Amino acid sequence: MRWLSIAWIVFVAAVYGPDVGRGFIKDDFTWIRAARAATADPITLIRPRDAGFYRPLVTLSFALDFAARGWQPRGYGWTNLSLYVLCTAAVALLTLALGLAPRTAVLAAFLWAVNPHGLNMSILWLSGRTATLLTLFSLLAAAAFVRAWYGAAAVLIACALLSKEEAVALPFILLAWIWIKGGSPLPWRAIAAVGAPLAGYLTLRALTPAMTPATAPAFYRFTADPLLVIRNAGEYLDRSATLAAAALVLATFAYRCRPRVDAAARPLLAMMALWWLGMFAITIWLPVRSSLYAVCPSAAAAIGSALLIDRMRAAATRPLLPLAPALAVLLAVSIPIYQIRDDLRVEAARVSQRTLGEIERDLPALPRTGVVVLHDDPDGSVFREAFGDLGSEAMRTRFGRGWDVRIEDASHPSAGRDGVIADYWIRRGTLSRAPP
Repeated sequence: MRWLSIAWIVFVAAVYGPDVGRGFIKDDFTWIRAARAATADPITLIRPRDAGFYRPLVTLSFALDFAARGWQPRGYGWTNLSLYVLCTAAVALLTLALGLAPRTAVLAAFLWAVNPHGLNMSILWLSGRTATLLTLFSLLAAAAFVRAWYGAAAVLIACALLSKEEAVALPFILLAWIWIKGGSPLPWRAIAAVGAPLAGYLTLRALTPAMTPATAPAFYRFTADPLLVIRNAGEYLDRSATLAAAALVLATFAYRCRPRVDAAARPLLAMMALWWLGMFAITIWLPVRSSLYAVCPSAAAAIGSALLIDRMRAAATRPLLPLAPALAVLLAVSIPIYQIRDDLRVEAARVSQRTLGEIERDLPALPRTGVVVLHDDPDGSVFREAFGDLGSEAMRTRFGRGWDVRIEDASHPSAGRDGVIADYWIRRGTLSRAPP
């Protein structure tokens, strides 16, 4: 499996290394604002005053980054990349904990780590670390639980819950794993290991104004629309499992045999199916769709595929070609595709950073209140990709000024000029305060 390890390292260095932490975009400013508030008043880390998501560990990670790096985004990017590397190792650790061979663990980690859906977003978008924090602690909790290290599992489940809401399904998934493996009745220590952190989380959350299904914005409220749910299921199946399935097809060709599910593999595959279903149990009902939601469930697809491929390898008598080198070569030739897919997000981060730098230079001459107008490139909505609807919050968080931000299409400017204190234009990647 040396081929896979080398190919992955080259892939990470070429695709993610150059572009992590290029700039702050959209929700990054909200997390930094929450992080600064938690630094000034630590109790708000656990009991935030504002309505929104309840993700204290995400806020803590931004607080630590801000304390170390301030407004230098590159360091935040290295944190994101580190979380991704740790998640890759956690996939391998869970695979080993399930009793599979080291070569299977390496293949599972590889298949998860090169999934083209969600991972790029979780690495290049600083706020995308919510998905990798959830994935890291969930996988480590599962590995500890399988080994009956219930104290460690309880702590890790708590960390997963404090990272992202999808983790509420984790305790039920892990208890069901015991039943699948024939471990009924459930050990009381296992019940306590999953029940205590869940009860503590729900109690803490109830003391905050955090969003609930009843108070969430419309796009975060559960829907019973069958067409939307079916579409979500199809989309998430594609985003979480297509690459793992493609590897399985390639293995069928390479080993000239079909996947075989023996008695030892059945419970493991059932456990992975339950992980996949459970980690989508919340997000599949949401009108809003995001590739970040596929990051944690895709670990199950990767482990299941690696398990079946290993069974095929063991059964093969005359392989047509070595699978590991073939996968490594395919990944290497696909690197330009991965890079092209990331261009828009990376460019938005760069534009955000250049805009903040330009405004910082102009800061002494700008009033404390007023309207800042950002004129978007008619060839692409780069300002909108960078700031979305959070332009005002971004500027207020970064500069402490009471500014409102308006993003306009450069070819269709607004007629209203009341209160405008500055205009900035972006045209083919060039930022200027004067019209182009």
